[in-house]
Amino acid sequence: MTALRTIKRALLPSGDSALSRAVSRSNWRRQRLLILCYHGIAMGEEHGSHPEMFLPADIFARRMEILAQSGCNVLELGEALRLLQQGKLPPNSVAITFDDGWADFRTQAFPVLQKYDFPATVYLTTYYCLFPRPIFRFALAYMMWTLRSQVVENVAFDWLPKRLDFQTETSRDALVKTIDDYARKNDLSGKQKDELAAAYAEAIGFDYSEFCRERLFQIMTPGEVAEMSRAGIDFQLHTHRHRTPLDRDKFVGEIHDNRKILEEITGKNDRVHFCYPSGAISPEFLPWLKEAGVQSATTCINGMASRGGDPLLLPRLLDQSGLIDDEFATWVSGLAVFIPKRKSVPLEVAPE
Repeated sequence: MTALRTIKRALLPSGDSALSRAVSRSNWRRQRLLILCYHGIAMGEEHGSHPEMFLPADIFARRMEILAQSGCNVLELGEALRLLQQGKLPPNSVAITFDDGWADFRTQAFPVLQKYDFPATVYLTTYYCLFPRPIFRFALAYMMWTLRSQVVENVAFDWLPKRLDFQTETSRDALVKTIDDYARKNDLSGKQKDELAAAYAEAIGFDYSEFCRERLFQIMTPGEVAEMSRAGIDFQLHTHRHRTPLDRDKFVGEIHDNRKILEEITGKNDRVHFCYPSGAISPEFLPWLKEAGVQSATTCINGMASRGGDPLLLPRLLDQSGLIDDEFATWVSGLAVFIPKRKSVPLEVAPE
């Protein structure tokens, strides 16, 4: 942490300060919706290799406790957006969203949400929902992170360096990119990429079978999604392959495929809310989203949604372990809007 960051944190008002309470009770806050963004809630050490994507379970539990203690009105996303546009939001309104649909949602997040009776929306990417294996790039990065003290001799892949250096984040990232580029160049299918990941794991001495049994970096299965939907979780659009192609037909096709599968799994046909995969936004997307029947779209830009904002460019708070409780609480109250912003951590271009 930089010295400037340390000073800013030291000067940060506490979550229950008089100033925070005044903002939270203001008419200004009542006209704004805080949409929280989560990805995975760690079942093991996923936050070690991907701290920007996976939140430790104890931190997530504490965040939900803060919402409850702050007297927040946690609303289902669609209802919250409707009330926002009508100017009828209750005080301290919050909506909770999860991107991707990681398997850990069911085991780690859902019980905590149940404890507080909080609704949530999961933006589900469906390719790996139908193909229940670890997502390629995440699996590669994680297995090398677990071996981060080692340099392994490569005798299996002639297109990789002879020495596989896992000792630094930079060297691990370079290897992930090389392997991913190879998969793209050779147009490997999901099954072929999984086979490559398994072969790479064997070559470096990583137990891939156990890793798969643990369900790390996997998306919920159709059965799990159906179960969560019956329990009241709202599933919405995140494209089929976690892609936002700069081609109208392909872009709309991604949403069409995503919606079709979601409707088949959940039996519900109100899939009208969308989240940009990896936060990728382009001006061309807005008319295409409207054409595809999308009514709202959330970004990974930190902020609070207001009635005058574009419903297809909704800001959220990307909650990460680097955010301390008092910072989180200032977002809940609305005070954070008046404090110089922290930059959002760029998200990895994930599942496809």
